[in-house]
Amino acid sequence: MADRKYNNNSYNDIFNTLFSVSKFPPVDIYENDKGYVITAELAGYDEDKINIFAEKHVLHIASDEHENAKEHSDRKYLIKERSVKSFERSFTLPEDANEENITASYKMGILSVFIPKMPKVEPKKIEVKIN
Repeated sequence: MADRKYNNNSYNDIFNTLFSVSKFPPVDIYENDKGYVITAELAGYDEDKINIFAEKHVLHIASDEHENAKEHSDRKYLIKERSVKSFERSFTLPEDANEENITASYKMGILSVFIPKMPKVEPKKIEVKIN
């Protein structure tokens, strides 16, 4: 039987990937009381080559970094499974995301993006008088 937490998980609807069928870099997305966290595996990427920005309620994570073939022209690879390549992943942000205060950190090849939640606004009752 399928795990129900994934069948009804709002992340599937809220953080859907846009513009790309690529699943690179692989990400985990979770929520806590204060906000949402996206972690991405980016081993081999320089921090200053990773671009993160929010625009029109969409979070973009991208890099135009790629391997320089000239740097490794003296190598004759027997197996080459690792590579650094350009990528872009985009995620639609939830309605309660505070886009102005998104923060990110990068440590040991793992990018962590924190998207704080907007404070909940309680509905205000306004009485309308009849004239």
